[in-house]
Amino acid sequence: MNTFFKSSAVLFLSAVIFAFTACSTSQISVNKKELKAIDKIAIMKFETAEGVDKKIAKDCEESFKGHFLNINKKVVERDKLDSILKEIEKTQTGAFSNTIEIGKLSGAQALLFGEVTEYKEEVRRVKYNEYNKKTKKNIEKEKDKKFFTFQLNVRLVSTTTGDIILTLKNKYPESSHEMTSTTTMTSNRERILNQMGEDIKDALEEKK
Repeated sequence: MNTFFKSSAVLFLSAVIFAFTACSTSQISVNKKELKAIDKIAIMKFETAEGVDKKIAKDCEESFKGHFLNINKKVVERDKLDSILKEIEKTQTGAFSNTIEIGKLSGAQALLFGEVTEYKEEVRRVKYNEYNKKTKKNIEKEKDKKFFTFQLNVRLVSTTTGDIILTLKNKYPESSHEMTSTTTMTSNRERILNQMGEDIKDALEEKK
């Protein structure tokens, strides 16, 4: 995990009051006032747990780029951000100082950090009960089912104060499907990412 992401977790303790929302598929906390005031966001390269393909993180970055564009936020172009990060790496200052510097050079008021902590597919043998009409009893049987696991955590951090503006993760990382289901790991991930985007939008529109 990079130093930016680690520092954002520590700075959570000094964050301003958040509006906590129990969304149907996401656990989200957001400072709506701060998020609404943001004009431009820089999406940092998402981290991955050991064994998770870096391409999955890249796909998640692209999804969140679309989510923020959909709520009328500007997003720093990847080539420009990579160029800025290369320059900053030469100075190797503290994590918070780097956050401020990225904000100054990119014009972003916040940085988005993410980490894919789980991503796997497996087939398991499960037990289930089937009602027998003749005996009028439940009969225990077994069958194979597909299990998909996808866990993503994201944090949006202010480039001026270092406070966390938003935290978000999908509430139900594991889902099960019949072997005949057309659902794939990719379509399952896309569904979750799309819902996370909707949850951000809904949280901003809440009047509480």
